[in-house]
Amino acid sequence: MSFGTNLIKIRKSLNISQAKLGKDLGITQQMISSYEKGISSPNVELLTKLADYFQISIDYLVDHRVHGKEHELQKAQLIQLFDNIPADDRTRCLLILSTFVIGSSKTH
Repeated sequence: MSFGTNLIKIRKSLNISQAKLGKDLGITQQMISSYEKGISSPNVELLTKLADYFQISIDYLVDHRVHGKEHELQKAQLIQLFDNIPADDRTRCLLILSTFVIGSSKTH
């Protein structure tokens, strides 16, 4: 998925208009539209603002995946998923994962 497609998906999932997002970030609605259409790309400073605004990683925003050994890729994907879980749900996710790991180690 491209940056523009990700931006649309994230923005719409939070029910935020292009105009509101632009205003909140100090840029125009037209600029948001051009990013979403793939006409232009934001600079690193704006990417950081977008990631902070949506509380997600820049990697997730630009759909960057770490290439390498399968194990390392899976670890990176797990970290990326964890980074995008709302803060108040992270403890529950860790508990579930810990329970899974403990249960799995008992069967081996």
